[in-house]
Amino acid sequence: MIVAEPTIGRGNVKVGPIPTFSLPSRFSCPGASPWCIKHCYAARFERVWPNCRVAYSRNLVLSWNAPRFVRAMLRCIPRDLPYLRIHVSGDFHSAQYADAWTAIARKRPNTQFFAYTRSWNVASILPALEQLRALGNVHLFASLDPDMPDPTPGWRVAFIGIDPRAAGMRCRHQQEEVESCLECGYCFRKGAGNVVFTVH
Repeated sequence: MIVAEPTIGRGNVKVGPIPTFSLPSRFSCPGASPWCIKHCYAARFERVWPNCRVAYSRNLVLSWNAPRFVRAMLRCIPRDLPYLRIHVSGDFHSAQYADAWTAIARKRPNTQFFAYTRSWNVASILPALEQLRALGNVHLFASLDPDMPDPTPGWRVAFIGIDPRAAGMRCRHQQEEVESCLECGYCFRKGAGNVVFTVH
């Protein structure tokens, strides 16, 4: 399969009109816990809209060649794009892929990138994710659920509300306080803390 360009989502009800980039759930998620696999909202979404699964699979194929992926993404991300959500579905599947996002974020310093990942729990990927989250325009959360250990110190954490460790600001969209992530802005605000999501 030859894939020339990635598919960029136009946002959704939760994030608002923020462009998104996604991969197929589960197959690109090496850090997924048993709890995550059982409760994966993205897998349910892909079953309802199978065309999304096809588009995400094409994105995955493109991501296997890191230099080609970086070039393709830079063609799709305007230099003045304010925000980009990485992975409504899917996750950082390799260190090379995480490094590719570091290269992209460095080339687009005016864009705020944000993502939630369980790949921090994969030893071979963690160093690349540490480099990615060190960038000033990247907001990377360690996603946790009751089946996962604590991340290394310094990470912002995205908790599931049923986790006894959950501490942080409850997602304002899920609390029906704001229309979308764009209106809230907490997760891509420098210096902000942890966030707590309800199971969805």
